Amino acid sequence: MDNLARLVSIVSRRTFRAEGHVFAVTPERVAIAEGVRAALAMAPMLAAAMLLARPEVALGAVAAFWNCLCDPQGEKAARLKAMGTFTILGGIVLPLAAYAASWGYIASLVTLFVLVFLCGLARSYKPALGPMPTQAGLVASLAVVIGVALGRPLAGALELAGYFFLGSVWTMLFCVFLWPIPFRQSANLMLSTIFGRLELMAGFLLALDPLTGTNVTGWEEFDTVHRRGVRMSIERGRALAALDTSNGSRLGAYIDTAARIFSALIAIGHSRRISQAPLSAKSRHLLQGLQEVLQGLSAHALLDRPLPDALVMQSNALVRQVGGQDDMAARSVTFAASAIVRLAEGGFASVAGSKASPVAEARSRQIVDSLVWRHALRVAMATVVAFVIGTWLNVALAYWGALAAIIVTQPISSNTWLRVLERAIGSLIGGLIAAALLATLPSPGAVLLAILPLAAAAIASRLVSYGLFVVFLCPMFMLVSNFIHPTGGLIAARFFNEIIGAFVGVAASFLLWPERSSDTLAAAVSTAISANMRFASAALRLDAGSATTLDNLQRDAGLSSTRLEAARERMLLEGRWRSAWLEHLRDVIVALRSVCGAAAVLEVLREGEPGAFDRQRADGYDAMTVQLLHGLASRTTWQLPAAQPAGITEDDLGQAIRNLVSAFNAYVSR
Repeated sequence: MDNLARLVSIVSRRTFRAEGHVFAVTPERVAIAEGVRAALAMAPMLAAAMLLARPEVALGAVAAFWNCLCDPQGEKAARLKAMGTFTILGGIVLPLAAYAASWGYIASLVTLFVLVFLCGLARSYKPALGPMPTQAGLVASLAVVIGVALGRPLAGALELAGYFFLGSVWTMLFCVFLWPIPFRQSANLMLSTIFGRLELMAGFLLALDPLTGTNVTGWEEFDTVHRRGVRMSIERGRALAALDTSNGSRLGAYIDTAARIFSALIAIGHSRRISQAPLSAKSRHLLQGLQEVLQGLSAHALLDRPLPDALVMQSNALVRQVGGQDDMAARSVTFAASAIVRLAEGGFASVAGSKASPVAEARSRQIVDSLVWRHALRVAMATVVAFVIGTWLNVALAYWGALAAIIVTQPISSNTWLRVLERAIGSLIGGLIAAALLATLPSPGAVLLAILPLAAAAIASRLVSYGLFVVFLCPMFMLVSNFIHPTGGLIAARFFNEIIGAFVGVAASFLLWPERSSDTLAAAVSTAISANMRFASAALRLDAGSATTLDNLQRDAGLSSTRLEAARERMLLEGRWRSAWLEHLRDVIVALRSVCGAAAVLEVLREGEPGAFDRQRADGYDAMTVQLLHGLASRTTWQLPAAQPAGITEDDLGQAIRNLVSAFNAYVSR
């Protein structure tokens, strides 16, 4: 396990720059055991299809694979609900589609539209970091297309439903009850990634320090790329801890410790960026010592054994070495090392996630419902159009184009482009693999045996990278399709159908109720300003005993800035890369990161109760936030009060606020 953790840590250090970008790669989410389990779940149905010489029985193996995609992991009840929803939904729509297809072409199109639309209503689009397990509604809509392609009279349609139910129910039994894989491996790899990225962040600080005040590009990279990469990996860890009923508490304690170390590194980075002098030799030695501890943490499977004594001793030594040093770097290293010591002593409580207000949650549900309704209609129309084009052009296996349209069509047009690119690259590589296998495998039995490792690799990589997932999914699906319904020219069919699906998906995303990116961006800017200013106010107002609240507020600030960066990138991908106002928005993001960093410095330096002036400053920041949000809505600039009675002083936080106001005014006055 330690060797695998080291490997994942090394890979994650090479891929952290992709965080929040179009082709994100999360190597810590590799699920080898889940992949093997999926292959074993599929094996009985594939074996039965071969032994009974009934290719249609292999549909049960397809259902098994799909149900593995729907498995959200976590508590047994949640897994049964998700997998059961897919089993019931797919078991109903597939035979209905197959039976309707036996009534003719027009009946097929009507059924395709209605059932794909209804399945689409079961999908959800809650904001999430990184890839998430496929929703039951999405996969059930794929079953609709398969049903239309396998048109049968009533008896035949019911027979297909039986194979589907058999494969899907067996998979639920096998995955949930017979082989419930714990999260321990995933948790270990997650922690290895988080501490590895923290170690990389500390090393980047050391490399930048001699260039303090001169390397503007380097410091902006620290404030955006490094902070985004660590923050997103920490939040994936929190999500995993929330699902893990057996290891979640201990995993959460490690992640909370990582969050405290992250705060310390942010504080060091902020103070070093505005300083005109490099670190002292003692402070540099302390930061190097912290980097070594982080390197040691990333190399261990931390949940498999107690925290290594050597690392605890190193952390204690760092605390002792600080001695009488009172500079920012020394105090931050003490803050980080003390968190590790408390973790080893079992004295660090897990931090609960912040919760939105009931009003905000209700508003979110309204937005999601509206989005799902429109997108379900969009996907249904795209599916029918792709199927019509494929059949009209007499393309072999025209239903593949409809499947591609379902998958690539996204609520936001730029996301559709990304999915098309990922599928194009993955399908190209996967098609070559399929061609090689079809040309060399001597018998149907050998083909079925080749399906299993491809299925295992697809499930194992589904949360690592969508493009990598398609690399294995494409040949697996082509081999299964060829076994159930042998057809010549599979490679050409895949190529043409992917083009049809991509073309229709992109057109549907841009032409059918396209989401207004400007509205999404305005909401992201507003949220980011509110969250970062709220953290700044709390850092002034709260005492040292409010660590949990401050951690939650800093988390919200970091996530909101990351989401704003992602929203800006989507605008760039939509062809607006020459827009000057997006450059001004980039300055706003950098300024918000600076405000968060300055507030983190206050948190690290916090001692005792805040004074009356600090509370007055916090009140001033709250009032300023209201004015900034009003200015954002009305597109008007806002100026700091000349006298600044309510809290703008010329410390680091005050200067960061000034920079934010300046960047904000340039943005709203574009």
